[in-house]
Amino acid sequence: MIGTYAAAILICVAALVIGRAICVLVGHEGGSWLAAPVGFAALMVICNVAIYLPGRGWTAVAAVVIFVAVSVWIGVRRSTPWPSWPDGLPVAAIVLVITAVPFLANGRVGVLGINFLNDTHWHLYLAQGLLQPSIRPLDTYGVGYPLGPHAVAATFAQGVGSSVDKTLTAVLIATPVLTGLAALGAIGDLPRARRWLVATLAAVPYLAVAWYVQSAFKEPIMSLLLIGMVLALQARNRGRFARPEAVLVPLAVLIAGVMYDYSYPGLVWPAAVLVCWAVLEVAFSGAWRRIGSVARDLRAVLPELGLAVALLVVLVLPDANRIYMFWQSNGGTAVGTTGGVVATSLANLAGPLSTLEGFNLWLWGDFRFAPPDALAAGALAGFGVLLLLFAIVRALERRELAWVGSVMGTALVYAYVKHSQSPYVAAKALAIPGPLLALGVGAALMRQLKLSSGRLFALLGAAAAAVAFFFFAFESSYLSLTDATVGPVDHTNELRSLRKYLHDRPTLVLFYDDYFKWELLGVPASSPLLQSPGPAVFSPAKPWTYGQPLDFNSVDAHTLNSFDYVITTRTDAQSEPPPNFHLVASSRSYEVWKRVGLTEPFFVLPESGNPGAILDCSKPADRRISREHGFAMVRAAPTYVPVPPLAPGGTATIFLHLAPGSWNLSLPFVSSQAVTITAPGLHVWLPPNLDRSGSIWPVGTVHSTGAPVPLTITMADPGVLGSERPATQFFTPEPLVAVPDRPESKVPLSDACGRYVDWYQLT
Repeated sequence: MIGTYAAAILICVAALVIGRAICVLVGHEGGSWLAAPVGFAALMVICNVAIYLPGRGWTAVAAVVIFVAVSVWIGVRRSTPWPSWPDGLPVAAIVLVITAVPFLANGRVGVLGINFLNDTHWHLYLAQGLLQPSIRPLDTYGVGYPLGPHAVAATFAQGVGSSVDKTLTAVLIATPVLTGLAALGAIGDLPRARRWLVATLAAVPYLAVAWYVQSAFKEPIMSLLLIGMVLALQARNRGRFARPEAVLVPLAVLIAGVMYDYSYPGLVWPAAVLVCWAVLEVAFSGAWRRIGSVARDLRAVLPELGLAVALLVVLVLPDANRIYMFWQSNGGTAVGTTGGVVATSLANLAGPLSTLEGFNLWLWGDFRFAPPDALAAGALAGFGVLLLLFAIVRALERRELAWVGSVMGTALVYAYVKHSQSPYVAAKALAIPGPLLALGVGAALMRQLKLSSGRLFALLGAAAAAVAFFFFAFESSYLSLTDATVGPVDHTNELRSLRKYLHDRPTLVLFYDDYFKWELLGVPASSPLLQSPGPAVFSPAKPWTYGQPLDFNSVDAHTLNSFDYVITTRTDAQSEPPPNFHLVASSRSYEVWKRVGLTEPFFVLPESGNPGAILDCSKPADRRISREHGFAMVRAAPTYVPVPPLAPGGTATIFLHLAPGSWNLSLPFVSSQAVTITAPGLHVWLPPNLDRSGSIWPVGTVHSTGAPVPLTITMADPGVLGSERPATQFFTPEPLVAVPDRPESKVPLSDACGRYVDWYQLT
């Protein structure tokens, strides 16, 4: 927790200090909140460039420290004021509290979006690869994937002595904080309390929060940079372009930030915003009637424009090769794409998102679905549409053409992407305008409250609309925040403790954990579920389907011979390893097996995800097997007992009807909180588990006399802000597996009829 929040605060401070110096150098006052987005864009460039230099992480840390020190010196030298801390500190503090809701709801700080969108494991691997080039992370998203945010996470991980999983979460936290601070720059005319309210909503609108809780950082960063563009263009209006560099240089830095955040596809957003803004300027200023004078004005700013273009080229040039590689890996694809996303891709979506979600009023925690009451959802979204139209009209009256141009530009990009690319990419384009819309609508409503008391009905109507908008907008965001999943660290720490036994040798992972490459960092680990690196594939005799466990029978002997080590969960409810595998290490939940010599070919019966199957010699196929020369490893068949789901703090008691003797219990489950299981002679605490369904976890041993054995299961309750939706916070188990505490035995195939066979070999 300390590493995460220390890094988040340091990122915000570094961005503000560096951004303030850039703004001061080009003619802005030191108090401009344009510093927030400009500084973060500059920070991505600095970290991304410096981290490739000799010294890697420490070089990047030194570069940030030097730039911060020089920036402070520039401010002191110019005697310029700092941004208004009476505004900035409350907004930053409020946003920090709001973004902490997922951690409070889960009772821990960790990686957001576990088991919801598990792309984060690749981002962690990519960020760590910037510090350790020997890792050679796979470019699954396309060769040349943009790494600006990853470089910031890696640099601050090095600087604060933390890990990149914590500092990548810090980048996620810092982004809405900086967005809220940037929003203050557009609403300086409002009373202070109203400024705080609007800026806070601009920092955490519904879809921005939905991206935050799944650890998706590129789109919220793009929103921050676009708000920066609006502030820069508004500065042009206030100064009548008296100092063009005050507009053009920040724009150059912001566009460079777009390239480091989103690579070349991201350019479509600033391009669309600038074109729409220019069209509005021409239309509303009447410049189309005096083309000659406009041309002369443009010629007058050509030197500054050339300087800004040159600055943009210099900033982007260090990353030009990656940008080119990304373009090649995507076949030159344009708007909003990411490597490997095909036209029909849904990724983690259930289907295409409704455009109505983009208006920030969507009273449902999971953005992938519509609220249960479709009529109320439509009416609420329609209310949002009307408020946006109202805000656009008011902005046009005030000649706030930069904001209107940003709304038009992002809307055009979304319309194009929605009809030309995958629903997954369209969802990204829908999320990006969220903070812009919240900022404009919120500001328009707050300004409407300044009407004179002579128009009482208009004032009351505006107040009612404002209360409804802010209430439903914040409620929508809150529901999304409480629905968030936060990764537990128990299994992660266990796997990391086992790395020393693997000796950096090829290792096969036989459990379903999307993060195993990150958890076993540096080990050439593979899984049949990924098939890379290495030849790990499923055995044709035991095809895998989602929700089934993995074990030694899931792969064949040829595959096992490609690995020196195998990691399984520590349970008897799985197939036993071949005899040439020896247990060399174990933890509470896992076992490490070392291969000694070659694995002889073996065969399995159709098991359907079970650790074995009955050799039914009444069937011709099984009877033929029993007549072969060979042997079978037989075991007692497991017993499966249904277990009910639980809410946080919930308790259930089940009864096990078992034959006399000792039974080893295991349980496949997913739970955001720890689970306690008690029975006569058994009291065990199971750590929270958000791996995908299928992995089976050890529980313990019970002794049966033949009478029903009561087993009580209790799910812990974090006690604060818990969600009420089963998809996120509930304990969702598969049937408990009870296996007699007896070893497997080796019998001739002719004696295996009617026995529960784990695997068999022919001789």
